[in-house]
Amino acid sequence: MKHSNIVIAVGFALGFALSAVRAQAQNQHSFVSSLGNDANACTLAAPCRHLQAALAATIAGGEIAILDTAGYNGGTTVTITQAVSIVNPGGFEAAIAPPSGGAGIVINAGTNDAVSLRGLSIDGAGVGNTGVQFNSGASLTVENCIVRHMIDDGIDFLSTTATSALTVSNSLVADNAGNGIFVLPTGSATAVFNRVEVNNNLSEGIIVFGVNSAGTNTVNATVFDSVAAGNGSAGFQSITHPGKAPTSVTLFHSVAANNSTGLQAEDATLRIAQSTVTGNVNGWIIGNGGNIASYGDNYIDGNGSNTGSLTSISKQ
Repeated sequence: MKHSNIVIAVGFALGFALSAVRAQAQNQHSFVSSLGNDANACTLAAPCRHLQAALAATIAGGEIAILDTAGYNGGTTVTITQAVSIVNPGGFEAAIAPPSGGAGIVINAGTNDAVSLRGLSIDGAGVGNTGVQFNSGASLTVENCIVRHMIDDGIDFLSTTATSALTVSNSLVADNAGNGIFVLPTGSATAVFNRVEVNNNLSEGIIVFGVNSAGTNTVNATVFDSVAAGNGSAGFQSITHPGKAPTSVTLFHSVAANNSTGLQAEDATLRIAQSTVTGNVNGWIIGNGGNIASYGDNYIDGNGSNTGSLTSISKQ
């Protein structure tokens, strides 16, 4: 009996020791490579092959670096549940191919978790549903990325966190069968789009939607140095409903060209400054108490019909 107790005690001790070793083995900086193996420790000397394995090997708040050209999701959705940065430093293609009917990357992170994606090429090939889907977390930053050829939206920001933020910069979101970028939070949210192109999407280019958020919240987006061109519906759209979160989009030094509608506001505000709206079937559509406000320094010409009148606002 004593011998059995000793064996059991030693077994528990070994189990705790192995758990501690595994915890200690997690990396601050992990690496993936075309020559890697998911059984590796995901270090620079022994990189992993796919992002999901690297995520499991990386501490919260850590970073995963991509070392060379390859596909990095192995045909499955990359699921992120913690704060992390996934970085392609440049010079090669870091590809994500969403599974048929699925998403390339899904983010189910914690309330205070910041997630950053840089240098990824996410191509749905006409079978992937969504490129990036953010469900929860403090923030999502997308930089130097390409998201295209989805059967639905390129980027869905569907945050259920009380307060969250989206930043997209130096990125192309194009040729998707739904919206380019869809902002639809249930809490308060801010979004910033800088040097973003949303082109040739079947529905909206960038749509900011406050209808799922309570009236005590706010949903605000700022767009600058960006282009929405050739989209099947509105290039830039700001929408909410009565009693729901006040919603606004401010457009600065940007272009809405050759869309079905250049600008659209429904029960929400869209402000434009130093921007160009041209070649659209409808220059703008204002409905249901919406407001498109112009600072008077825009270039709006060469469009078809318009619905509603622009409101003039003064520069401060």
